Amino acid sequence: MLSAVVPMKSMDLAKGRLSAVLDPAGRRALAGQMLDHVRQTLRDAGIASVRIADGDRDLNTDVAAAARLVQEQGATELLLVMADLPYLSAADIAALLEAGRQSAVVIAEAKDGGTNALLLRPPTILDFAFATHRPSASFHADAARHAGIEPILVRRPGLARDIDTPADLAALASDHPAYRVFRHVA
Repeated sequence: MLSAVVPMKSMDLAKGRLSAVLDPAGRRALAGQMLDHVRQTLRDAGIASVRIADGDRDLNTDVAAAARLVQEQGATELLLVMADLPYLSAADIAALLEAGRQSAVVIAEAKDGGTNALLLRPPTILDFAFATHRPSASFHADAARHAGIEPILVRRPGLARDIDTPADLAALASDHPAYRVFRHVA
């Protein structure tokens, strides 16, 4: 059984790196809109079980707790998708699931070398290493290889383009009609 988890910082803490261009209300609005998009995209891709891992602790701690919980509840696979992927499509999710037929560890690499999604079988097969001052995609790949698993790296624009910087927000406001309300700040 597949369970999807979308890690989400507390709305009051979300998108802190955009504080130079968005006030707290704007950051909450942006984070909420992107979270809604990711959740709807997972549903559109046919994922029945979607859980939001809302927390204000360390991301690795929150994600590890969510992975343990879904595994205890019977999930045999975990699809972990970050909440700030406004370009995400159902085809991106399908690509992750297809790659999961060939490996127990699938990594969607962010444009900066981070990890924007993971497909893990079983959910607790890896220790998580987000925000470790090292590109987490390579760290997750190394951890999989250390466990004897050759991971698959999936590189797709919808999975790679997260929103972390003012430049990311400016591009999003320019590219995406649903986010044009943010064009005045970017």
